[in-house]
Amino acid sequence: MLESCKLCSAKPCEKSKHGVLEFCQYGIAYYNNNGNIITTEERVTLKHISQNLRHELNKVLQIIVTEACQIDPTISIKKIDINKPASKIIGATIIIDQFIEMITGVNEFFPNKNYSKNLSKKVNLYNILDKYKNVYSLIHNTRRASNLDIKINCNKNIDIVYGSHIVEYIVSILIDNIWKYSLDNSVPLIDMIIKDGYLDLIFNNISEPIIEPKKIFTKGFQSTTDSEGFGYGLYWISLLIEHYNSLNISGAENHLYVHHTQGFLSKNKSNQKFILGNIKI
Repeated sequence: MLESCKLCSAKPCEKSKHGVLEFCQYGIAYYNNNGNIITTEERVTLKHISQNLRHELNKVLQIIVTEACQIDPTISIKKIDINKPASKIIGATIIIDQFIEMITGVNEFFPNKNYSKNLSKKVNLYNILDKYKNVYSLIHNTRRASNLDIKINCNKNIDIVYGSHIVEYIVSILIDNIWKYSLDNSVPLIDMIIKDGYLDLIFNNISEPIIEPKKIFTKGFQSTTDSEGFGYGLYWISLLIEHYNSLNISGAENHLYVHHTQGFLSKNKSNQKFILGNIKI
């Protein structure tokens, strides 16, 4: 027990909920593990810290979005216009939320009492593609592509009708991947193939050749030593697809899948193709 704890008569830590990281009035971080109060931060898992981080920051992000909408009532969180300052503010909050979500991991997608409400939520596919195309164009650094002209060849009237929140997160990772690894001034293409009640999304971009592409969905995989990010994005995709397919999709026979191929164009240039297949529409 820390010295400050001996001086505390209120003992709010003992009344806290299980599984929540808190800070008391003395600035001491504590964690309630089934009544056992842990006051050393080193023993708190990254998962719990990131979940609390997301919980607290969401309140701040909501304020930012609300105030941005006051500045410009015409903006929307579903469509980012990079020519409008207020819309760019909303785009930045989406990036922050996505990053925190990645730290938290796919645990956020696993079932809870409200989970089933999201499974049948319809979301317009083109709006998702256009949204993240613009969101990730806001990030500029020397290790990301510049001057990309991303083409979207997609029917604007198609809705994702099942697990749209999972599909949206996968799509966001694949589009972020385009901005991370494409060659400058190239023209990535997002195409689609419609099937009976399903569609395949095809993400094409030109990049430097990927060494050992068979490992591309492996946790922590990075194509080069100076790769952008942590190498977790594509790994999350494989886990999300596994989870998506474990759910009861009203007897659907076609399971969601992701597939990657690489075609060499020259010694220093390759075409990367990611297929996100069997999206229910």
